Parts: sequence; structure tokens; C-alpha cells
Amino acid sequence: MNKEHSYSKLTKAYASVQMQNKEKFVQTLYIDLLLHESLLKEKREKIKREIDSSLDGKDKERFYTLVDQLKQLEAELNA
Repeated sequence: MNKEHSYSKLTKAYASVQMQNKEKFVQTLYIDLLLHESLLKEKREKIKREIDSSLDGKDKERFYTLVDQLKQLEAELNA
């Protein structure tokens, strides 16, 4: 009976550790996604500032290049 009791405790302990590992993984994944999104948003703002600068400088080629980059970035953010 004592061995069965020990096995039951070990099984519960193992299940608990597995659940904690899954929770840590999900938390890490969530944090990673938040950081990635934050970096993309910062990059979007930088591109917008550069677009404004290209408009001020009347640099059409640079403007179109930046607009294409912004479109790609927006698609990635909305994915």
C-alpha cells in the first residue's frame, strides 16, 4: 500500500511539473510575441518619419521604396 501511495504522489508531482513547464512556455511565448510586436511598431514609426523626410526632400524614389517597406511591415503586423 505504501508503494501505491508513493506512486500516486510521484504521478501527481510529475503532472504538476509538466503543467508548470507548459505555463512557463506559454508565458515565454507571449512575452516574445509582445516584444516582436513592439519592435515592429517602432520600426513602422521610423519608416513613417523617413517617409515624411523624403516628402520634405522631394525624393520620389526614396518615398516609394519606404511606402513599399511600410506596406510589408503593416502586413506582418496584421498577420
